[in-house]
This record gives sequence, structure tokens and C-alpha cells, in this order.
Amino acid sequence: MSTTQAVDPLESLARGHVRSVWEVLEAMSILMRRRNEGLPLNLPQVTLFLRSGREVTGLIREYGEFRQGRGVLLITSGGYGSRGEGLDVTFVPDGVIEALTLHDATVLDTPAKSMPESSPMHLRRHLPAMADRLSSAWGTKVTAEFGTAAELEQEAHIQPLAWLVERTGEVLPKLAATPDVGDVLRERVRRVRLMVRDTFGARLSDGTLDLTTSRRPAAWPLEPELARAVMDTLP
Repeated sequence: MSTTQAVDPLESLARGHVRSVWEVLEAMSILMRRRNEGLPLNLPQVTLFLRSGREVTGLIREYGEFRQGRGVLLITSGGYGSRGEGLDVTFVPDGVIEALTLHDATVLDTPAKSMPESSPMHLRRHLPAMADRLSSAWGTKVTAEFGTAAELEQEAHIQPLAWLVERTGEVLPKLAATPDVGDVLRERVRRVRLMVRDTFGARLSDGTLDLTTSRRPAAWPLEPELARAVMDTLP
């Protein structure tokens, strides 16, 4: 009888082997920063259990060194004594935290509603438009395609590909207009191939620039990250 492999919710953080309280706090702080930089992330709430017996629940705003020492800033709902109905920011020193609960971490596996819903039809229309934009930036014909014929048949690939198409259409023309980098791109790249795999990456081989994005929104590339990955492939 076959068994279903257990799902590790911490994998949704897309930060590698995360196990300790402090690693979870660091991972959530990084994800909040990436969301503030434009990544469409749903962030799970965290409950901190303190040595005093109190509990504090909210979103991790930042974890690190502050004037008061090392600790975590939590965005918490306005409670007793809160001014108005807004949100409070609570500082919790590192040394008083005993444990935490990460609530429903798998919300990270679905992009936030701020990202428009895409579809296979939309992607099939958008990809040639991206290729035309690249060809204009190159001054010669550049083709664009998805990794395999089955790429658009998997529903879980649609939003990651939509994100990658949009970012690629922004990043590559800017790189093409950059002195030296643009010359190498025009010389070396004749085809751009987009796909979804386990991790984000870039590879250049035989005139084809392969760009892959992760299935998990937490590991999708921001534009500066995509630009660096592309430049790292160039000789």
C-alpha cells in the first residue's frame, strides 16, 4: 500500500533547513522585507511564548539588533489601551522568548491577491509580446518559449510563470541597455526559455538563456535578483 509523504510546512518558507525558533524568526523577517520590496506574499502569523507565561501574536516585521538589544518587532492588532483601531508594533527582546508557533505556514504557497490572476491563454499571448520587446532591445530577433509543452498544463505553474514573464520582460531590456553587459547579451543570447522548477536559477548555453523560478512564491526572484543571476551567467 502506498503512503503519502508528509508535508513539512517549514518548507513553505523556502529558506532551506529551518528548525530553531531563531531561524524561523530570521526567515520570517527576510520574507517580510521581500514582501515590502514587491514580492506578492501571504505571511503567516506567529505566536511567541514568553518566559513570563504571556503570549504575543502578530506578523514578524523585523528580527535583529535594535537600540534596546536583539529582538523581534511584531505587528499586532490594537488591543486594550490601543489608540484607535489601527495596528500596534510590539518589541520582544530575544532573551524572553521560549518558543513560537508559526500559524498555517502553507499560506506562503499561494501568492497574495495583489497579484492578478493569470491563465494559460494569457501567458500564451504575453510570451510573444515579451519576445518582441527583447528583440527590440537586442536589435535582432530573440525568441522566447516555455520549458516544455506541459509547462502550462500544471495549474501550480501558472502564477510562477506569470511572475517570471513579467520580471524577465522588465529586467532583460534594462540589461541590454547597459554598457558592456548589453553587448554580451546581444552576442550570446538568441533564445530565452522560462520554466518552473524547485529553485530559482539562470543558465546560458548554446545561445539559450534558461530562467527558472520556484513553485513557492517565497523564492520567486525580485528584479535585482534576476538581473544578478543573468549577469552571473555571462562570460
